Amino acid sequence: MEHRLELRTVVELARLGNARRTAESLGVSQSTVTEALARLERSYGTRLFDRDRKGSRPTATGTVVVEAARRSLEI
Repeated sequence: MEHRLELRTVVELARLGNARRTAESLGVSQSTVTEALARLERSYGTRLFDRDRKGSRPTATGTVVVEAARRSLEI
């Protein structure tokens, strides 16, 4: 997966709060979203999203990463 798609994934996941809807929005599979998030979390060494039955919400670190990703995508 290209890095740009990983950035788009975290931004969309933060916006939509759901991996399935994020996958649909990006035109990829839900497993692609899950794998991208797992790769980024391994890379940063921490969870970026809290996930439960209600959806996904950025952690404190995740909020910083999402904002940085948003800015990077604007460039």
